[in-house]
Amino acid sequence: MTLTPLDDLLAHQTPETFDHVATSDRNFFDRYYFNAFTLDGSVLLTCAVGQYPNLNVFDAFISVVHAGKQHIVRGSRLLGPDRSDASVGPIAVRVVDGLRRLQLQCAPGEHGIACDLLFTGVTFPHEEPRFFQRAGNRVVMDYLRFTQCGRWEGWLEVAGERYEVRPESWWGARDHSWGIRPVGEPEPAGALAASGRQRQFFWEWSPQQYDDRCLYYSLNEYADGRRWHQSAAIYPTDFTAGPALYDVRHREILVPGTRQLAGVSLELVSGDGTTIPIAAEPLVTTYMAGIGYGPPWRHGQYHGPLVVEHETWDLSDPATRERIFGLTETLCRFEMAGRVGYGVFEFLCVGPYAPLGLT
Repeated sequence: MTLTPLDDLLAHQTPETFDHVATSDRNFFDRYYFNAFTLDGSVLLTCAVGQYPNLNVFDAFISVVHAGKQHIVRGSRLLGPDRSDASVGPIAVRVVDGLRRLQLQCAPGEHGIACDLLFTGVTFPHEEPRFFQRAGNRVVMDYLRFTQCGRWEGWLEVAGERYEVRPESWWGARDHSWGIRPVGEPEPAGALAASGRQRQFFWEWSPQQYDDRCLYYSLNEYADGRRWHQSAAIYPTDFTAGPALYDVRHREILVPGTRQLAGVSLELVSGDGTTIPIAAEPLVTTYMAGIGYGPPWRHGQYHGPLVVEHETWDLSDPATRERIFGLTETLCRFEMAGRVGYGVFEFLCVGPYAPLGLT
């Protein structure tokens, strides 16, 4: 155990110093996520910054979709004992005002992305239901997340073009999640590989921002469509107001021959049976492999004491899209009962899923 500046806070949860978490599970993580976008869909930025204390790894990713290309800078380093230093290579996050304002920075370099951005939340963060799942007898997911819509200000440079970022035209969201989920180098399946159990995961997540309200939606379902996780909450854009909770129905349209989202509609159902329809118009898609959700890098993998890389993907090339396909986020223009809003719709369908006829 090593004392760090965090140990001077009145915030301890276990009889350990802050460089030790309460579980020895290798898959414990603590991660920020951000998105920022123009309302016309011309720029979509996503970012992930995560610590993996039991793997001794800290990594960070920024991806910007701009003019048909996805520009990426990523870094990884040894975490060490001081978890208060939230910087990896050129990328850094700073909490300016807890639960309200955070700063995202990327120093300029040959990677072609630079920014100094301030996020300000427009609602109190929404705490989603706890995620819990086992594979056989082993717990493979046990984590918590909160999500918050907000506005951005500052500046962004990508591929030689500079944008002045203003709150009225740059919206977005962020989340903070922590707990246990598969990270780092893949573990051998062992006896589970011989069980005949197919790998299956259906996931949707969408923070949507309207002028006077925000919708926070997330969903997991089994292969037959039964739900094991759901959250749908509308918050007014009043930081002190609480949410209204809903059940939800969903309908997806896939690009033929793929598992990529082409369109989606939702229907919120209140306790008295009143329904609120939501239609989505897709604007631009980003491939989340660019921020650690799959190859070429995976969250928590060890790459060395300090490694920084960058690359650019041509999204008009079908071979590129096939190579990097998996989890996606699609920036959409939403319509909810006469209101117009914007936000991302995150989608992943792995393995069989009967409601879409996928085997």
